Amino acid sequence: MLPAHRENQSRTNWWTAVSKTVATLFEYVSYQYKLAQETDSFSSAENVLYLTEETLQELDQLNGTKYFLEIGRKTLKPLNYIGVVRVGDLTIQILPKLFNNDSYETHKSIIAGNVLKMLSYTESLPITEIDTADLDTEEFEFFEVFVWLFAKNLAELIKSNQVREYVRRSEELHFVREQIDTRRYTNPAKLHIVPCVFHEFSRDNTLNRTLKYTCHLMSRMVRSSENFRLLKYINNVLEPVSLTPVTLTEVDQIRFTRLNQRFEPFIRVCRIFLAHSTLTLRASHAEAFSLLIPMERLFEEFIAQVLLDDPVYFFEKQVEVQPQKPIGHLAENATTGRKAFRLIPDITIRDGAATAIIDTKYKLLNFEDPRFEVKQPDMYQMYAYVTKLHASGAMLLYPETEAVEYGTFLFAYTDKDGSMYTIPLYIRSVHLSENLNTDKGWATFRRSLAEAMCVIVGAGSREEEVTRPAVPRVTG
Repeated sequence: MLPAHRENQSRTNWWTAVSKTVATLFEYVSYQYKLAQETDSFSSAENVLYLTEETLQELDQLNGTKYFLEIGRKTLKPLNYIGVVRVGDLTIQILPKLFNNDSYETHKSIIAGNVLKMLSYTESLPITEIDTADLDTEEFEFFEVFVWLFAKNLAELIKSNQVREYVRRSEELHFVREQIDTRRYTNPAKLHIVPCVFHEFSRDNTLNRTLKYTCHLMSRMVRSSENFRLLKYINNVLEPVSLTPVTLTEVDQIRFTRLNQRFEPFIRVCRIFLAHSTLTLRASHAEAFSLLIPMERLFEEFIAQVLLDDPVYFFEKQVEVQPQKPIGHLAENATTGRKAFRLIPDITIRDGAATAIIDTKYKLLNFEDPRFEVKQPDMYQMYAYVTKLHASGAMLLYPETEAVEYGTFLFAYTDKDGSMYTIPLYIRSVHLSENLNTDKGWATFRRSLAEAMCVIVGAGSREEEVTRPAVPRVTG
């Protein structure tokens, strides 16, 4: 291993080296593109992409499987996915706009660091802290950093911990081992060869095959020599393990115990990579590649995990936080009686007999609009949650880039027994335009989230009562 100062210097060098053909784009920002004759490029000074016809066709094909890019006659606009798309020699990395106005362009490393922080907090990366020295340059490729964090930590773990499991085997042997497979032991000319079914304590199991397959695919895409070295090292350690394609179903069937639980976050990364990647075990090295993660899902999981980790801080009391918990169905089939349209709020908060609902929405609001530009389907959805659970309160939680005023709607409905209820629906936002990898930035984010949460279970303001504007009334 390199000394710390040499490792940091080396890391800076290879991140800068791999980023020469990288175009960093931001969600929901339109970028002009022009046709190029031979090679793809990106002019950061002009903010213009120069793309060949072949590249445009490949982007259009990728768009057909996952609609991440709005392609016009002269412009491209990334939508609600973040991640990396690589076509030929061009890499397009898409980042969220976590800063207001145009300042997001000057905060690329902070934004990328915040995305990695959000991924790590949702246990999608096998790290709990991100060293800000790892992000000490504006010129780096998000995918390379993502792979480096995964490979560096896995290489350290796999040095001293390798998972062995009892694996069921079926082989023809010259001796009896465990159980004879009588269905296959029928050839009189081969009675000296015994088909056996037995269990072997082996490293060639689904967990290790998942790690090896993912590392192999990653090694075909990375441009950093350091990343390639780490991935090659992992595959060498796993040399006895078969290199075969692994499906998401197989990954989901992996069971974790106290003996292999340290590998669980790495398997999560493998699942993310395999689920959101278009890469396969084919021989071609020139194929288009994408690793795209929906930002609204990341925002939802991040908020849920943060609340789960410290409910007393955010709600000023011990409450039960339940992410993605089904609460029933909206309707049933009149003929068959079968339930239909499952209701699954993002986060359910239970405080004794009281229940509250939180749904995260990765959208920017307009607080000058009387309805704050809250979407009507979102209101219908929250009304269904509230009436189904007889919730005491509900909240739509949005990201924000600056301090804003808050608003509240009121739902009114009549219960089966004729009782009238008026339930508040709080429109709140949480501050994400801070460096979440610093103590100050993380504290600011937590305080922002706590101020949003303080109303949902009836707690008072943390400092002083907030004067709220008159609330529009929504009746059902």
